[in-house]
Amino acid sequence: MNPRAHVRSAASGLLDERARLLGQQHETGSLTRGEAAAKILSEAVDSGVVQLMCRRHHQRLAEVWGSDEVLSAVTTMLVRYALGDGELDGHLEPHRFADGTVSAAGWVGKVIGAMRTTRILREMSVEARELTVPSVLERASVAGAEDAVIAGAVPQVDDCTRGLPATSATIRLVHASALHQLRGLPPLRPWGLTRDQRMELQALLEAQPDALRRVLAGQLEHIDRSVSEAVSQLWSGWSRDDMAAMLALSTPERDIPRVLASAALRRLPRPTARSGDLDRLRARAHDGVPAPASTAVSRVFEAYLDCRVEAYTDFDRIRRRPSAADVARREAAQNELPALLQEASRRIGIGHLDLLSGLIGLFIEPLPVADPAYFAPTRWRFPV
Repeated sequence: MNPRAHVRSAASGLLDERARLLGQQHETGSLTRGEAAAKILSEAVDSGVVQLMCRRHHQRLAEVWGSDEVLSAVTTMLVRYALGDGELDGHLEPHRFADGTVSAAGWVGKVIGAMRTTRILREMSVEARELTVPSVLERASVAGAEDAVIAGAVPQVDDCTRGLPATSATIRLVHASALHQLRGLPPLRPWGLTRDQRMELQALLEAQPDALRRVLAGQLEHIDRSVSEAVSQLWSGWSRDDMAAMLALSTPERDIPRVLASAALRRLPRPTARSGDLDRLRARAHDGVPAPASTAVSRVFEAYLDCRVEAYTDFDRIRRRPSAADVARREAAQNELPALLQEASRRIGIGHLDLLSGLIGLFIEPLPVADPAYFAPTRWRFPV
């Protein structure tokens, strides 16, 4: 029996009956759509149905993170989806429950089951405890991993995630994306770092994994000023309350700053190892801008690929040591990228951070369980 299947309970029955009456009141005009939807959702929360559905879908995660934390995060996402916000309309339509044939409790369960954080746990069947420990997380492997990736535990991955490059960079990106949504955390700002600052923080993550958490907590003993300034820049978009909430949830075993920074600073994973996939991305970038800008965009695409994207061989996914020519080309691309971004964005008529966001999106969007909004400075994207 599927433990996530909707099983009718007393609370579910009461919610369904209440939703039927509210749906009828909406149809007769005594309640607006928004009023009826808000009342239905309030009933779902107060009756315990949301908690019940959350427990079914997130039981393993709640064992590690705490059921109250997970319930709060999931409820917030459910409210935003059901009722909408300033930018998006809500999806809870009261009239669908008016004749009693559609279960409101079932609708709540389906929405929670379809949330991205839920899908991550379902699609990557790895113990939830491992998803909270970066040292274990970064050793995790998925089907088809290169030999260079140490396999601590091998998750089973559904078809919708096959084709992801099996590296710790992918795992790190997916996990950080889930943390952003589950905890409602703002994105980090690696685009504001200089090259030296980025390299310094990457070295710090390798040598002293807990250093970022200590710096953010104000424990600056034995920490260089340059490191402190780089960390402040990386987290510059965060409010004091967001920072305090993250630090309160972080421990040496569950080091949230390290997971987020690792994903923000490391080279992006390429979506697959086949050269044809890169050809499609090249064509999307080249053809998605006005013709006078296409050559400049192609140049910045290649530079970005060389210096910011994880490299694979195009034949059989076997990691190879870069040649001296490869190293020189990547170094040159790193130095040329800022000027190329400026030139290409000027020709398109957008800001250089918009173009950078489009390039980031090209390589994150093929990952079905990672949201590029958490890793890009703006919402600009190349047209599909």
